[in-house]
Amino acid sequence: MRIYLIGMPGSGKSTLAKELSTLLSLPYYDMDTEIEEREKKSIPDIFTEKGEDYFRVVEKEVVHTFMPDNAILATGGGAPCFFDNMDFMLKNGVTVFVDVHEDVLVERVWEQQGTRPLLAQDEKDEVYTAIKEKRESRFPYYSKAEFTIEAGTKTPSELALEIKQVLKK
Repeated sequence: MRIYLIGMPGSGKSTLAKELSTLLSLPYYDMDTEIEEREKKSIPDIFTEKGEDYFRVVEKEVVHTFMPDNAILATGGGAPCFFDNMDFMLKNGVTVFVDVHEDVLVERVWEQQGTRPLLAQDEKDEVYTAIKEKRESRFPYYSKAEFTIEAGTKTPSELALEIKQVLKK
């Protein structure tokens, strides 16, 4: 079974993938790590040197060609929103939207300034506005996921258990 974790940057997809991997005895992969290994550059450097359009093409290649049959992939926040990536994931695995409140996302992203090229802002209120706009534009794609997990104040372990229970149904 392929499991795709989707959601906004800062939603905890990578951390959740690790927890779920242990719980389900499946390997997990992080899309950003796979892209960085393919390109031999960091995500911010790819954006700076080659641009977002190039990045999205590489991202599509990872979605369409990388994933083993029995594994978990923590996607990039924008991955479901470009090309036919979301349709591909829906057709080839189980999609789980990790939904996190905007205020929590802002705090997490603010702490990781410089690592998220599309959310690199000078002021915290700018980060909030950017996250709110990105979430609104991406929500139509995220809402296509087979399952939505409301993260709230749950720990990654609690979320992984919730996903395991949902997958059993």
